[in-house]
Amino acid sequence: MRPRPSRERFLPAQTAWAAPPPLRPAREGLAALPDTRLWYQDTGGRGDAVILLHAWTGSYAFWAYQQAPLAAAGYRVISYSMRGHYRSDPIDPASPGTATGDLRALMDHLDISRAHLVGTAGGALPALDFGLSYPGRTISLVLSSSIMGISDPEFLEVGRRMFPRGVYAISHTFSELGPSYRAGNPEGVAAWEAVEAVAWQGGTLRQGTARPITFERMNGGSAPILLITGDADLMMPPSRLREVARNVPRCELAIVAEAGHALHWEQPEAFNAAILEFMGRHGDSSSQVSAP
Repeated sequence: MRPRPSRERFLPAQTAWAAPPPLRPAREGLAALPDTRLWYQDTGGRGDAVILLHAWTGSYAFWAYQQAPLAAAGYRVISYSMRGHYRSDPIDPASPGTATGDLRALMDHLDISRAHLVGTAGGALPALDFGLSYPGRTISLVLSSSIMGISDPEFLEVGRRMFPRGVYAISHTFSELGPSYRAGNPEGVAAWEAVEAVAWQGGTLRQGTARPITFERMNGGSAPILLITGDADLMMPPSRLREVARNVPRCELAIVAEAGHALHWEQPEAFNAAILEFMGRHGDSSSQVSAP
């Protein structure tokens, strides 16, 4: 058997859940960027900025369990909807832009020079691309429940073997939420479905990254990386996470029990604890952030 990567942590599951708390940003609205408008929320604060990037099935509203705890720890928390998602402008097929470029434009608009980037599923792609393209503007990267857009042939082949034909037409509730959560928290499932139902505003076009993601490129980056997934994630199970870590040894790993693809929603206690500990070790020296 191959050895496990160093710094691999297993985090226990919570078995009781509170309802998603209300979102209470200090300010929110449409950020008028050079070629689009994106809806964002900003908690304000003087600590390091943390930018939350949602899944392709999500929007800014999917970070209800993270906004207040991160703000309480002293961070300035930014969440936003990418193009084509809830309350942001649609994607123009003639000029789609890139999700990476939009992230940079939003940071410029909000006068954020450097930030921790936390991306889940499809949101991890622009987070990683930005971190590799602009290391001076990236404090750390948390990449959750995501195949990260890695384009190496061997990695893609594993994905082809994993997913039978038609798998992407399965109910999002089934493919995104783990079985333990679906069985144990029907109220949480209903709340997730309500947010997911309005997240994508229609069409088949998705924004891409500015540059392809490869293992070689990831190894050339400088920002610290935490990879985190649930042990019941259909898209990025622990074995795939370890595959990435074997090819990019500098990554740290965390695996959360009883969690599917929507890890940050299903198991927010473990997710929040893991990212707070990680960002706390890698914050800017000027930050005033402390653990809650």
